[in-house]
Amino acid sequence: MFSRLRRIAGIALLAALASPVAAQSSSGNITGEAKVGDTVTITGVDTGFRRELKIDKDGKYQVRRVPTGDYQVVRVHKDGTIDPVQSIVVRPGGTARVMESGKDEAKDLFNGS
Repeated sequence: MFSRLRRIAGIALLAALASPVAAQSSSGNITGEAKVGDTVTITGVDTGFRRELKIDKDGKYQVRRVPTGDYQVVRVHKDGTIDPVQSIVVRPGGTARVMESGKDEAKDLFNGS
C-alpha cells in the first residue's frame, strides 16, 4: 500500500514538473503576402532552417512552428526581379510578419513593434 502511494506521488510530481516545460514555446510563426507566382525563401541566420514557398491563390503565406531566432526573407517575383532582403525575428509563441514590397521594415505581431 505504501509503495503504491509513493509511486502515485512520484507520477504526480513528474507531471507537475513537466507542465511548465510543455507550456513554454521554443518556436513561432512567420506570415506574409506576395504576388501569385512569386517565390519566397525564408532562411534562419543561426539555425540553418530554410523554407522555399511558391506563392499561389490569394498570395498569403504562413510558416508555423519555426525555431526562434533571426531570419532573412527574400521574395523573387515571377519576372525574375528580387525584392531587398528583409530581416525578421521570430520570438517564442509570436508571429513575425513579412511586410509587403516597398514597406520599410518587418513587423513583430507578438510584441506589437
